Amino acid sequence: MLALGESGRFEFKREPDAVSVKLISTLANWVALSPGREAAHLLVGVDEVEDKATGLVRGVPFGLPRGLDRAVSRIQDLASKTRPVPVDTFIVEENVSTDTPFVRVEIRPTMAPHFDDEGRRQTRQGRSTRALTDDELLRIYLDREAGTFAARFRQTSEELRSAVGTIGGQVDDIAVAIEASIAEPIRSLARTAEAAADAAASAKSSADSASASAMNAEYETDNVRRLVEDLQDVVEEIRDDTPESAAFALTKLRRRVWWNFVVDTFEHTSSLSNRLEGRLHTVLSSDISIDTARSQWEIGLWEDVLQRRASQPRQRGTQKWWHSTIAEIEGYVTSPSYASPELPALRNALRADLDRELDDPQSLSRKFMELIEG
Repeated sequence: MLALGESGRFEFKREPDAVSVKLISTLANWVALSPGREAAHLLVGVDEVEDKATGLVRGVPFGLPRGLDRAVSRIQDLASKTRPVPVDTFIVEENVSTDTPFVRVEIRPTMAPHFDDEGRRQTRQGRSTRALTDDELLRIYLDREAGTFAARFRQTSEELRSAVGTIGGQVDDIAVAIEASIAEPIRSLARTAEAAADAAASAKSSADSASASAMNAEYETDNVRRLVEDLQDVVEEIRDDTPESAAFALTKLRRRVWWNFVVDTFEHTSSLSNRLEGRLHTVLSSDISIDTARSQWEIGLWEDVLQRRASQPRQRGTQKWWHSTIAEIEGYVTSPSYASPELPALRNALRADLDRELDDPQSLSRKFMELIEG
């Protein structure tokens, strides 16, 4: 890259302060203009040297006098300000074993066309910058929408296949439930209605019997109506009790946990964050048990993690919080168990003040008794 010199694909900047939101969004748009382009490369801490004989410009490591960390932090901050959503940046520290380290930033579009704070949608042309043409903007928008549609179609297809597989394994169970909850009451209704009709035909001799049968038929009709209204609940309960359904729900929940972790830690580049990512990935990508009770237990575990995360400041987990949470989860997953009950020091409370403990509704002993009775 240093030898090839600046172009649309490579950009050299001597100082981190020379990097801007405009530059990052411009490089991302250049990548978006061609399906064959994977990334643009921004080299920060590299000086440009022109060959006077040929006019070619090559890069020479200059270094980062203010330090690598400051340069990385500034680039990440600028990338987060690109619109409509931040571009994808992957930062690699280069030449770190010398006195002239620099950073190489791989820039990829996320939702092109990207623009800066002033709404400029630009791209590279050689070593210069120009505005995107109407045709280029249209092509980028069409490519973006086509990609979005394809991603949604793939996701929908996968979820549909999962749902079909889940339902396919439940057909027999649902049929049995319908037979017991719906079909038999309907047959009972038919028998009752038939009896009522027979009784009505002989009303002159058995008016009381006809009236009773009619009342019985009305009761059976109301009963079937209620059963029909509850059919959906019956089917939902059957579906939720199957291993396939529990596994599907657990899969979605694991994905939610992974996304929340990524949102909380993507800006961190330390070795700790990388280790946390690996540990959580190992837990979340482990096989899902075919035992429904185990899956339901794990669903409760991850739901508790998400609730505790939502109660954190800014509703986000710090690296320290994720470290303790992952360690806790690793222990649970290795040896699954239910939380033990809290057993307060009741003997000491009764010895201290027996009357208060037994008479006061707010006392420790009375609250414990309510737990037992409940």
